[in-house]
Amino acid sequence: MRIAILTGYEFSVLGGAERLVLDLARALDAEVVAPAFCEDVVFHYDPGAKVRTRSLDHPLPAEPWRQVAGMRLFSRVSLDYDFYLCVDDMAVRFLRREVPHLYYMLTPRRALYDMYYHFLADRPAPARAAYIPALAAARYADRRFVARHVRNLACISHNVRNRIFKVYGREARVLYPPVHMERFTPGKSEGFWLSVGRVDKWKRVELQVEAFRRMPEKELVVVGRVYPGYEYLEKGAPPNVTFRHNVGEQEIIDLYSRCEGFITTAVDEDFGITPVEAMASGKPVVAAREGGYLETVVDGITGRLVPPEAAALCKAVMEVGKDPGRYRDVCLKQAAAFDYGAFTTQAHALVRDLAGPGQQKTL
Repeated sequence: MRIAILTGYEFSVLGGAERLVLDLARALDAEVVAPAFCEDVVFHYDPGAKVRTRSLDHPLPAEPWRQVAGMRLFSRVSLDYDFYLCVDDMAVRFLRREVPHLYYMLTPRRALYDMYYHFLADRPAPARAAYIPALAAARYADRRFVARHVRNLACISHNVRNRIFKVYGREARVLYPPVHMERFTPGKSEGFWLSVGRVDKWKRVELQVEAFRRMPEKELVVVGRVYPGYEYLEKGAPPNVTFRHNVGEQEIIDLYSRCEGFITTAVDEDFGITPVEAMASGKPVVAAREGGYLETVVDGITGRLVPPEAAALCKAVMEVGKDPGRYRDVCLKQAAAFDYGAFTTQAHALVRDLAGPGQQKTL
């Protein structure tokens, strides 16, 4: 069976969504179809070139026109596969056709729904006046399209499943993103804490920096791209907080292995693969008590789930840091539940169910 994974991602940055798409393609022996590809990013996650890619040779413009251009591209493109997986609301426009499919939703577009007011708050008043009717129209069109054309839904976490039900009134199966357990090694702690991910408004890295400012005896290493407007965090960081850029996959794995623990504070994270990777290295996790972290981190067992406040983070880091080694075995066991092998089995079962004689039945 020839399977296509359709996505509006152009693999221009290193991120969890890009990695998930390639993992899904590898698991299903599928071809990834996207507007364009950055070969360096694909190679980063697929150095063995095991994943087939197909570029539509149509790079998308920057926002605010990117979304419209992506939807138009996938609504018009002509493809010939036996089964289609769409992973975002641009690619899903291909489903105007009656084809065997699954919409594997990373999340409903957050600017339209749960992050609507946060999105507007970042815009100046004249822009808000234009965005309000535009977002209302986009929200109506999105719900209408899903109701008319999407029969089969899956998603990356129960957190996203709940969002889907609130937005569309639909049930969705959960297929957790995978971690490759064999790539990670539980190494001896060298005393520093690790944070991995982009530095922007939604990751709340400023809370981590402030927490470690209050703990000068502890060290924090932040790995990830610093987005415009957040350079001040790096410039004003205390001596015990270090920012690292352009870190390769193997170096990140090495940092996981050598850290004392992992800290993450994203706003209502969809799922969050980084704490699972840390646990695959036998390391405890301190995370915000919200979002996908509630599904991966077991409070008091594999680390701590705390309110997103600097004081709470300090207390948790100090508590876990008293004996980080005691978390090793339970962290490895917890991470194993998200291993790539289990992901592959579940993905095959899901597609096989939908691509059979009852391929158009609703999940």
